[in-house]
Amino acid sequence: MNGYMTNGTYEFLEKIKESHSISPFILMHNQVKSIAYYEDTASSIFETSRNYQVLTQIGQLTESGYISMTHIPVTEEGRPIFEMEYNQIVQDLEGVIAARVLRPFHGNQYILLIEWKDPEDFEKWKDQKPLPFKKQNSYVTGSVYSENFKVGGEE
Repeated sequence: MNGYMTNGTYEFLEKIKESHSISPFILMHNQVKSIAYYEDTASSIFETSRNYQVLTQIGQLTESGYISMTHIPVTEEGRPIFEMEYNQIVQDLEGVIAARVLRPFHGNQYILLIEWKDPEDFEKWKDQKPLPFKKQNSYVTGSVYSENFKVGGEE
C-alpha cells in the first residue's frame, strides 16, 4: 500500500476530494498549511505528490479528528533499525484511532502519522519523549519535528 500527500489551499484540496471517490481522503489543516492524504495501490492522483510506502498500518484513518505528523530523517544504513523500532512503537500506542509509519519513495524523511482520539492523548505521548534524536539514535541524520493538524472542516 502507498500513501500520497500534497499541500494546497483547503478549498483547492476539497475540490480534489470531491472529484474522486477515495475513502478515506484525509483533509488536514493547521494555522500554517493544509494537506491532503490518502492511501491506494494505484498511482497518485495528485499533480505534485509526496509518495510513501505504508510500512505499518494500525487502525482506520477517519475524516475528522486530530493528526500528528512527525518527520524523522533516517540514514540509509539506519533504515532497518528505525523501521523495526517504530513498527513496535506504533503497535503499543494508547489513545490512537490509527497510525502509519511511512517510508519515502525519495529521500530519507520518514513520517510517523498518528490520528489521536483526543489532542490530550498526543500530549501525554509526547511528554514521554518517545521520539528519536540525533545524539541518542545513530540512525537519525537531522532534526526531528512534529506538526499537528485538525482533520475535516476548516474553521
